[in-house]
Amino acid sequence: MNPIALPADKATFLIVDDDPLARLELAEQIGQAGFAVAQAGNTADALALLGAQAEHFCGLITDINMPGNRSGIILANHVRYVWPHIQIIVVSAARRPIGGELPEAVRFLAKPVSTQTLLAAIAAFPDPAMVPIPLPDPDSAVAPLLP
Repeated sequence: MNPIALPADKATFLIVDDDPLARLELAEQIGQAGFAVAQAGNTADALALLGAQAEHFCGLITDINMPGNRSGIILANHVRYVWPHIQIIVVSAARRPIGGELPEAVRFLAKPVSTQTLLAAIAAFPDPAMVPIPLPDPDSAVAPLLP
């Protein structure tokens, strides 16, 4: 997957859902709220985007059921461990996560998700997490640590 240009001045959410219409609906809700949006149709593409540009993302919204052997729950746990600055919302119409399946401070919302419910979940995140991490100074002699 080729890196996409993400705005450095705008908080960006990554929307991950294998259903293009559901992904588009979530992206529109987030975009109308003033956030930048990137999209992925599966966990592999999401991890590729995050691996290349994690510092630009403040939030992740992922469906539970995904094609392949990595679900949205696996993605949420991986993202929490590798990129703890990213706030996470897990959504599903098919099932609810069972106790202990999701990392701490991850919110679950049942689909369909109304804009009001989605924005309330985002508003409950700590304010510093809704601002992208500043990019390192390219003239700095110290190389940043990458996950």
